[in-house]
Amino acid sequence: MTKLLSVSILALLLVGFHAAPLQAQGAMPSPTDTKSVKSQMEQMRAQMEQMQTLMKDNMAKMASADAAMKSHMETEQASMKGQMELQQAMLNQLQTMTDHMQTMTDRMAMMPDPMDMHKKSGAKVKKDKGMMDDQKK
Repeated sequence: MTKLLSVSILALLLVGFHAAPLQAQGAMPSPTDTKSVKSQMEQMRAQMEQMQTLMKDNMAKMASADAAMKSHMETEQASMKGQMELQQAMLNQLQTMTDHMQTMTDRMAMMPDPMDMHKKSGAKVKKDKGMMDDQKK
């Protein structure tokens, strides 16, 4: 039995040694496999170059879009500033007009009422007529 066991172990070892070189040979590419690996490598290199080109194009487009957006924002900011200045000028003009109207109203309040002036001048005329009549008599 021990002999049978020894022979089995020996057979397993021999199979293990013979299998290892076969596995190693399978790991090594054959000349036809080398060509396919090179072909795959070339395809991958071409794909990488295409990706790099696309990335460069996208970066250039993004930079262009950023520049356009910056220009647009500056234009909008200048427009808003102009509108604010116009509104401020309009407010200043309205304030000036309001002040002028208030000054005119104040001056008119200090002037005598036109009706009062007619009454006073009419009274003087009557007195003057009365005096003239008195002088004629």
